[in-house]
Amino acid sequence: MKLKFLVEEKYVFLSAFNQIQQNEPFQGWSSFTLDKWDKYPQECYFLAGFAEWPLLSRISLKTLAIKSEKLLKDWLKAPEVKKLIEETIKYRDWLEEEWEKKGTKSLLELENIIKMPLPEQEISVYITHPNLRNGMALNSKIIVWGHSEDWLNYSIVYLCHEIMHILFWNEKSNRDIVHAVIELAVDNELRIRLNKKGQYFQEDGLRVGHQKLRKIERELLPFWKKYLNNPNINLKDFIQERSKRRK
Repeated sequence: MKLKFLVEEKYVFLSAFNQIQQNEPFQGWSSFTLDKWDKYPQECYFLAGFAEWPLLSRISLKTLAIKSEKLLKDWLKAPEVKKLIEETIKYRDWLEEEWEKKGTKSLLELENIIKMPLPEQEISVYITHPNLRNGMALNSKIIVWGHSEDWLNYSIVYLCHEIMHILFWNEKSNRDIVHAVIELAVDNELRIRLNKKGQYFQEDGLRVGHQKLRKIERELLPFWKKYLNNPNINLKDFIQERSKRRK
C-alpha cells in the first residue's frame, strides 16, 4: 500500500475557511475569514457547500457559482492564504518524511494485528493545515488529513486508522462494531506496539478514540485480547463473530 501526499490549494483554503468557528490555523485567520463572510454571505455559503441555505434561493446558482469562483481566485492571492498554504506544504513535507521512515514498519505491524494482507493500491492523502484537526477517508481511494501531533506517532497511527476504513469501505452493516474494532486494532494496539508503551483508551493523559464507541469497545475488549492470541482467526472473522453475538 502506497500513500501519495498532496496539497491542493483550493481544498486547503476551503477546509480552513469552513472551520473558523471550531479551529483557527493561526492567529488572524478568523478576522480574515469573518470579513469575507460579512461582505459576501451568499458566496461564502455557496463555497461552504450549503446549497440549500435560504439565502441562495433568491439568486441563480450559475451566477453565484461564477461569482464565487472569481472571489475564490482572488482570495487565494491574499497574504493570509499564502501563509496557510506555506504552512500546509511544510507540514506535508514533514508528514511525507515521517511516513517514509515509519510507514512500512507500521503497515507490517498492522498486518500482524489484523492477520490479513493489506491490498496493493495507491491512496491519495490530501493535506490540510495541521491545526484544523481534519482526518477521514472520503472514499476507497482518498484520505484527507491535517492534525497536530498530539502524542508520539499520532499521524502514523491515524493514517493507518483511515486505511482500515478503506479496507472495510464496502461493509455497510455493523458500522459501529467495525469502527470500534478499528479503534481497538489501530488507535490502541498498534499505538502501543509502535510506541513500546502505553495502555488502552488513553495516551499521555489524553483520551484515545471516540467516546460514543467506548461502551462497545469495553464489551469487546475481553474477546479482543483472546483474538490477539488466536492465530486461526483474522480481523474480518472477529468482526463477523462479534456482530452475530450482539444481535
